[in-house]
Amino acid sequence: MKTNRRVFMMQIALGSSALAMASVAARAAVTKLDANDSYARSMGFVKNVKDVDTKKWARKYKVGQQCTKCQLWDGKETDAYASCSFFGDQHTPAAGWCKNFKAHGAA
Repeated sequence: MKTNRRVFMMQIALGSSALAMASVAARAAVTKLDANDSYARSMGFVKNVKDVDTKKWARKYKVGQQCTKCQLWDGKETDAYASCSFFGDQHTPAAGWCKNFKAHGAA
């Protein structure tokens, strides 16, 4: 098949668009932190603050703490899940908590 310059350039443009869309889709795939992960467990991570063992974490947990109010959580209060710099590329739920909680504005 004979390809002219115009067809070749259109194929390149379409291929580039397809690659860009695939990249966006891959970034949209979210890895949620597994509460049963050994590292998550060692940090006292829970998906919902209602499940915090308040006796075990009495020195760390304070009422009102949750991921949305933590400096390390990279999301808006309206997000169901967002990345947490403490847990790398894994996302934590808005209502989650771990012992590494850092309140906004805390030093």
